[in-house]
Amino acid sequence: MIRVLLVIGLLAGIATADPTGPDVRVPPGTSKDETGQLVSSRGLRETTDFLAKELDHRGISVKQVGPTRTRGVELVRFLSQTPATPWLAIHVLRTNGKTTIFFVPRSAT
Repeated sequence: MIRVLLVIGLLAGIATADPTGPDVRVPPGTSKDETGQLVSSRGLRETTDFLAKELDHRGISVKQVGPTRTRGVELVRFLSQTPATPWLAIHVLRTNGKTTIFFVPRSAT
C-alpha cells in the first residue's frame, strides 16, 4: 500500500499545468480534475490504445512498458525515444476506477 501511495504521489508531483504541448492529443472526454491532473473518461486499454495511435501518427518513437498491475493499480508507460519531445514519458495510471494521464517532463540538461 505504501508503494502504491508513493507512486501516486510521485506521479502527481511531476505533472505540470500543460505539458502536452502541441505534439500529443489526449483521448476525447479527457478533463482536468480539481487537482489539475488529466483524467480520461475512457478505461486504461482505450486510453493507451488512443495514445499509441496518436504517437505513431505523429511519428514519435516510444517504447511501451506494460500494462502492469500491482495491488489494484494498473500502469502503462510510454518512454520517448525521440529527443525533440518536451516530455520524457507518458504514464497512464488506473486505480479505483479512475484513469489518469501524467506527462513526465524532460530535464533541461
